[in-house]
Amino acid sequence: MAYNMVMDGLCKEMRLDEAEKLLENKARQGSNPDVYGYSYLIRSYCKMGNLINAVDHYEAMVSHGIETNCHIVSYLLQCFRKLGMTSEAIAYFLKFKDSGLHLDKVIYNIAMDTYCKNGNMNEAVKLLNEMKYGGLTPDKIHYTCLISGYCLKGEMQNAQQVFEEMLKANIEPDIVTYNILASGFCKSGLVMEVFDLLDRMADQGLEPNSLTYGIAIVGFCRGGNLSEAEVLFNVVEEKGIDHIEVMYSSMVCGYLLSGWTDHAYMLFVRVARQGNLVDHFSCSKLINDLCRVGNVQGASNVCKIMLEHDVVPDVISYSKLISIYCQNGDMDKAHLWFHDMVQRGLSVDVIVYTILMNGYCKAGRLQEACQLFVQMTNLGIKPDVIAYTVLLDGHLKETLQQGWEGIAKERRSFLLRANHNKLLSSMKDMQIEPDVPCYTVLIDGKCKAEYLVEARELFDEMLQKGLTPDAYAYTALINGYCSQGEISKAEDLLQEMIDKGIEPDELTFSVLNQSSLRSRKIQFCA
Repeated sequence: MAYNMVMDGLCKEMRLDEAEKLLENKARQGSNPDVYGYSYLIRSYCKMGNLINAVDHYEAMVSHGIETNCHIVSYLLQCFRKLGMTSEAIAYFLKFKDSGLHLDKVIYNIAMDTYCKNGNMNEAVKLLNEMKYGGLTPDKIHYTCLISGYCLKGEMQNAQQVFEEMLKANIEPDIVTYNILASGFCKSGLVMEVFDLLDRMADQGLEPNSLTYGIAIVGFCRGGNLSEAEVLFNVVEEKGIDHIEVMYSSMVCGYLLSGWTDHAYMLFVRVARQGNLVDHFSCSKLINDLCRVGNVQGASNVCKIMLEHDVVPDVISYSKLISIYCQNGDMDKAHLWFHDMVQRGLSVDVIVYTILMNGYCKAGRLQEACQLFVQMTNLGIKPDVIAYTVLLDGHLKETLQQGWEGIAKERRSFLLRANHNKLLSSMKDMQIEPDVPCYTVLIDGKCKAEYLVEARELFDEMLQKGLTPDAYAYTALINGYCSQGEISKAEDLLQEMIDKGIEPDELTFSVLNQSSLRSRKIQFCA
């Protein structure tokens, strides 16, 4: 007795080396350890996920003629499960069952849950029936396990059937059972069934918790039943349910799922004024949707409120906000948020840098875009083809904005060519291959600088690499030929474009001589 108490204490404190020595000493003294000593060690090794040592001790126990028990079996099966070894867990379960060991409810539940997680509902149901025939009475844990399995597979009719069977057996479902079933109904779009569940809970005297309401609210919103969701939400606020912030998050997400971005934002602000904050996921989704609909002030406000609550937005949220400011041409605010992001230690990647560089290029502030590019590479962040394309296009736009008239035309053409070649050389050093948009910018630049031969060479190079030019690439070269009066080459390109199934747009036709191609355009449009 004293030996087992010491073994139990050592194992509970995870002093397993000392427990192992105690086991060895007892064996040396000619007294074989009993099932309890082995059980304590197996339990502790399984708890820490050391399956090898657990199985070794189990096999040593069996070799000494010591019979196993249900506790040891459950330790081993749960360890297999914890390590994701579900097939092995089932194999050991069948091995123990075939050995004649009288399995208890706990072991049956572990095996049933394993089958359910693997989607093998037929075997799980067989085990439930086997329990009944073997004199074991299934409880709510076993029935809930089956309900959860069917819900995971979306087989709600079967889940409902098991639920009804559970009630007929006079087994009262608990809040866990109801929440699992409610979640399954919501995911399957069965909104009215959720209302029925809430009524049944009330009849049973069971109060829905915050998770129940959250599941129902999101489910209603996903199904477009916003009025029902709002009714439930009002009930939650009136009752003062615990973890009310979960409900706020559910309702914000529900509004966003239904496209009611303004409602979501107003609720977010109201909650913030009360000193609460919806969860990080809801904040991020709200920022994304506000940016998507162009409400940059709202998105910025959400970020500010998060920071006031010591919650830092993630990289994606910062990127969305920076991007929307760039699209609006407000580069000063875009850079302020970029600076804030860096100061807070977030990992700024090539995507964020490219967004900001693109904004500066579109705003005609190429020098600042180039400075960002240098900063990015100095930090060891490798540019991608999109980043290079942004700068290539930026150089082209700057040259066009300066104008082509006067004595500086030749000089500007030379500078554009030099800048593009410099960036191309850098791409080559980085082993970055141009893609179709990149080639299009290069071709357009060559055409604008009146290097048509080089433009055509780039176009052919793109084809040789197996890339398929799009309408923009064709239009860039067609425009180049037209600007130099080489209409026949432009017409040939247009025909090639049509033959390849690439539909010209109005821009393509507008750069061609309308008189010579009018009949061709009418023929194509017909």
